[in-house]
Amino acid sequence: MICPDCQFDNITGADVCEGCGASLIHGEEFTNALERGIIAHSVDVLCAKQPVCVPATTSVREAIDLMLKHQTGAVLVESNGEVAGIFTERDVLNDVSQDVAQMSEGLENHMTASPETITKNDSIAYAMHAMDVGGYRHLPIVDSAGVPTGIVSARDIMRFLCVRYANSRDDE
Repeated sequence: MICPDCQFDNITGADVCEGCGASLIHGEEFTNALERGIIAHSVDVLCAKQPVCVPATTSVREAIDLMLKHQTGAVLVESNGEVAGIFTERDVLNDVSQDVAQMSEGLENHMTASPETITKNDSIAYAMHAMDVGGYRHLPIVDSAGVPTGIVSARDIMRFLCVRYANSRDDE
């Protein structure tokens, strides 16, 4: 999407120009409450879970136990207080399940390093776009210093969409 103010070529679906910081959504018309809702609301309204954070030396077995205990599909791998990686249920299925001997290995061998992150102020539309483009089901939420503060899942977004859809149907 080309910024009308500075002509910077932004990724499709961006809310704010990376070149000048101008809003890229001011001129668009959204036809329904659901579209307006995902643009207007930040991921902060999703009430994301507190992240389960572990060091990269944590074993796969320990990470799975933590995911079960906390009923979450992902753990964040931290290094110096910042997100260094993410280990998800998908990693268990696609990587570790092929060789269960890897259960005692550290997460550094099985995590997705340097995952895409979002802030609590990013729009739900931006999070949905990032998940779609990257094929993610979980996105870490970080503060301005890069410290993890939450994790948003596709389920969190689906819950929001279901409520918004039901409310829009009631308004008709």
